[in-house]
Amino acid sequence: MDPFNIIITSHGEKVDLNIHPQEAGSYKVVCHGGLVGEIFMRKSGSWEAVSADDLDSGGYPIYEYDETSGHADLLLDELVVQDIGKQISDIEGL
Repeated sequence: MDPFNIIITSHGEKVDLNIHPQEAGSYKVVCHGGLVGEIFMRKSGSWEAVSADDLDSGGYPIYEYDETSGHADLLLDELVVQDIGKQISDIEGL
């Protein structure tokens, strides 16, 4: 499947994310051209995220955080992870 874009709200700001479906059923999350992490659905139906620091980037550049980016903890916020997952489910028909 082709990558697609979603918009989430994190810390009161809208953030554009590029979602790249993977063969294993997970989704790479890219922000501003850099890999933020990967998200997948648990058997329970909730979504779980893994930081880019804990992944093999697979050719994606890793997102470079700085104090002004505001996205350093994007996938650490459980509400944001579930929002990303809901939008993926809506688009993918999961």
